[in-house]
Amino acid sequence: MKLRLQFNSIRLRLKQTEVARFAQTGRLEEKIIFATADGETFHYVLEATDTVSSPRVTVTTNGIVVQVPISAALRWVYTGQVGIGGEQTITGQANLRILIEKDFACVDGTEEQNADTFPNPLARTNC
Repeated sequence: MKLRLQFNSIRLRLKQTEVARFAQTGRLEEKIIFATADGETFHYVLEATDTVSSPRVTVTTNGIVVQVPISAALRWVYTGQVGIGGEQTITGQANLRILIEKDFACVDGTEEQNADTFPNPLARTNC
């Protein structure tokens, strides 16, 4: 699962096997290990839940949790829908944009870069 952070936006991209695992378990977790101490690992989680009505991000002690409604997750997993998007209101600040997408193959990417990605519908053009 790829994580992209850019001014007030979070984007997760999932490869085919990750989408399949998310469909089975309703949860995916990745981590970035910065050092050997317990507090030096950053976790990022995607989970489907009944407790939210639109995508939501929560900051934890060691990372972030991105939650999406179960109904939206199921529709995304089992159809040709490319992504789930939403905005989280931040009082007095710019809203946080949230996007969860299927990871498509890049036309000019290597086989290694494109391993396990979804077929690109724009395969005849450059990324």
